[in-house]
Amino acid sequence: ATSRMLARCALLLAASLPLATSRVPVTPLRRRTLLQVLRRLTLDAPDFRGDELSIDIGGSLAKVVLFQPSPPPEDGQRPRLCLGSPRLDAELDALLKQSGERELSMYVPQLGGNLHFFCFESKHVAAAAAFLAKRPVWQPRRQVVMRATGAGSYKHQHALGGIGVRLDLSLDVDCMLSGLNFLLHQLPRPDLFTVAMPESMTPLATPGAYRAAVEGGYAAVAHPPKDYIYVSVSTETVVLEAKSGAGGRPTFRRLGASSVGGATFWGLVRLLTSCATFDEVIRLTQSGASANIDMLVGDIYGGDCPSLGLRGDVIAASFGKVTMRREVKRSRGLMFLVRYLRALLRHYEEGFWLVVLAVVNSVPLLRLAAQRVGLVRLAESRAASMAMCGSFRAHDVALSLLRMVSNNIGQIATLYAQQSGLRHIVFGGSFIREHPYTVATISAAVHYFSRGEVQPLFLKHDCFVGAIGAHLKGRESDAAAHGGAAHGGREGGHEQHQPREVSS
Repeated sequence: ATSRMLARCALLLAASLPLATSRVPVTPLRRRTLLQVLRRLTLDAPDFRGDELSIDIGGSLAKVVLFQPSPPPEDGQRPRLCLGSPRLDAELDALLKQSGERELSMYVPQLGGNLHFFCFESKHVAAAAAFLAKRPVWQPRRQVVMRATGAGSYKHQHALGGIGVRLDLSLDVDCMLSGLNFLLHQLPRPDLFTVAMPESMTPLATPGAYRAAVEGGYAAVAHPPKDYIYVSVSTETVVLEAKSGAGGRPTFRRLGASSVGGATFWGLVRLLTSCATFDEVIRLTQSGASANIDMLVGDIYGGDCPSLGLRGDVIAASFGKVTMRREVKRSRGLMFLVRYLRALLRHYEEGFWLVVLAVVNSVPLLRLAAQRVGLVRLAESRAASMAMCGSFRAHDVALSLLRMVSNNIGQIATLYAQQSGLRHIVFGGSFIREHPYTVATISAAVHYFSRGEVQPLFLKHDCFVGAIGAHLKGRESDAAAHGGAAHGGREGGHEQHQPREVSS
């Protein structure tokens, strides 16, 4: 009854907005595309200003927000980048459209312009710095000030400073809170959505079934909650408590963190498969069956367990069936030779498919053609499966890992919400990135562990919260500097934030 009541509340909460359409998740820019984007922004565009870029460099991904002053777009038109040249605008727009970033661009009346978003792997920051340092000798080097946050900003601050890029750093917790408050409470429509999961959905439903459930129950939220738990799932998992304070200004308190996060999933996948990118793993899970890897309640009790209220399809132990496989006796003689030859063939087949992927990915047109005929997906799955031990499939292992990490994140978030007496959890961070299956798995975990008493909510621009906050902090600093110059430097100063309890 409680879950049905919450489902009705969720529908009422979203009633004033139309159903949102599911989008293609944002894909990090490849190194080649990243350098092309940087070239068009910094070398080709004559009027580009560095303070229009804000960056949040994390342990895995670097998230970038590009602001451009602009009048409101015409009805039905998406905001477009304007670099002063139609050719550059078309080229840069095409580059970002390849990775889905164009879908995230939005006009913000409060800022008087457009926000454009893209991201790339943090390991490419050094390559980007080296690229920017190699500008032609006839182009004078100019000092560029870029607003930045995240732990990686401190790591790369010296290298970027050596090529004329000075980072205007802000504390990551301050930027996170500023960006979160902006997305939830200062936009014409809150940057928030929910997913109504069917009560009959089994925990072992296929990714395709979860995707269909997400697309069918995907709804924008008209009125964001005032009191909630915010869970940022990036390299690690950080949990904050948000409550409405005096004058309606939200106050935040850091509740805790967990070392289980996106890096946990990605690190284990890299150890167990040959997948090269995060999105490659997500594609791999779409044809997986974690029941081949995970031990279920039904495997232990032979079916449902009514005395404990557990269905037979509930996961009892992640990777539990690996331990149930009988160990093969040590092979001797001819059998040892057969096993050795099989392992050798698997090794060479893995190498073959990795070479195919390298060749295909090096030529954009060839990659596009290979994607259309399914060659990329075939090569990724074969290479990943050949790296596995025994008869296990990489598809099943990747899906089991995704469910293990997502379920743990959902349970941790639920426990913090119950401890604080709150009924809403807002999820963000680069681990989610609006992948339908990840959203569905976390939603199902929260509903399961809270018995339907806690409502999971998600941000559309989930991994750009810190970068948006860095941009807003930079604007505040500029306004304070101008105001201070006019009033003897005493007015318009920063409000100091405490890491444990801060006001956004």
